[in-house]
Amino acid sequence: MKNNQKIYNDLKKKYSKKEVAENFYVPKKMTPKEKKQSAEEIWDIRKKLLQGLSPEDKIYSGLLKLKYQIKSYIDNSLHDESKSVAIYLKEYMTILNKKQKDLSNDLDIHKTRLSRILNNRERISLQLAYRLEIHSGDIIPAIFWWKLVQKEIEKEIKEDKKERKKEKKIVKNIAYPSR
Repeated sequence: MKNNQKIYNDLKKKYSKKEVAENFYVPKKMTPKEKKQSAEEIWDIRKKLLQGLSPEDKIYSGLLKLKYQIKSYIDNSLHDESKSVAIYLKEYMTILNKKQKDLSNDLDIHKTRLSRILNNRERISLQLAYRLEIHSGDIIPAIFWWKLVQKEIEKEIKEDKKERKKEKKIVKNIAYPSR
């Protein structure tokens, strides 16, 4: 307890009591009810802060959030069906409040191509990954979009036994036949 008091006294020398109270967190064991109440209070504060943001700041905040969601997913070794280029691209459009037609115009791709991408019928190209990076104001790097594509390809390679079987019939003179 003396250590906490010393820390508090040191902080009071640099900051006002209000600044200390508003900006420093002292861990405490909480009951489930207290945790729930705390989470609700934090959410209320975040909601008020978000409501005070300008439209540009809301977009910036949304893009940063999306960037870190994508990064978290691509850093995870597991594939998740609910996370794909299409899902993240739809979220991107929501953040920007863009319709398919508007985004396709911005990116200079045909609207049917964008539709195929959004419906998981076509993959994005490297060029489109670059365009998305530029379109996001360099907030979401092209490599993130490309790594999402690679995760989808990796899953396909692991699970597509039919295509593997088809290709096996084409190969002649196997270098080292499997046993």
